Amino acid sequence: MRRRIRRLTAAAALLLPLTAGCDDDPAAPARYGPADTRITAHVGDRFEIAVQANASTREEWHLVAPGPSAPVVRDRGSRTETDPGTEEMDGAPHTVVFTFEAAGPGSARIVLLHCTFAAPCDGRTPVSTPTPTATATPPASPAPGASATPRPERRVYTVTVG
Repeated sequence: MRRRIRRLTAAAALLLPLTAGCDDDPAAPARYGPADTRITAHVGDRFEIAVQANASTREEWHLVAPGPSAPVVRDRGSRTETDPGTEEMDGAPHTVVFTFEAAGPGSARIVLLHCTFAAPCDGRTPVSTPTPTATATPPASPAPGASATPRPERRVYTVTVG
């Protein structure tokens, strides 16, 4: 009987670390989408901004420097989530999740830059596949009145922490 109690005690001791953090795990952060540009949080809250991206079509999102104001909102990193049902699909869209923490009372701005093939973040004009030529030709100047490459969209989120 004692041997059985020792075994059960040992088994319970092995399982204890697996369950130790379950109750103190904070609630899932509130998640906001691209249209949710006004966010309200309490000091200590974590929240996420989730946006769709697709690297195969050069659609991506970046947190713009200088980033959120550290006394009010802190950047806690970003991650990529595969959209359900697209795990095996090459070139499928995915979700980019930016995580933040409400650090202190006040107001802050978070700016995300939405880059696409038509409006790249690196400032280069989208290029088509070059046609082979026998002689090198200098790049053509833009025609008068031609429009410049569109700039990436800047999505501004206003965060109020109370």
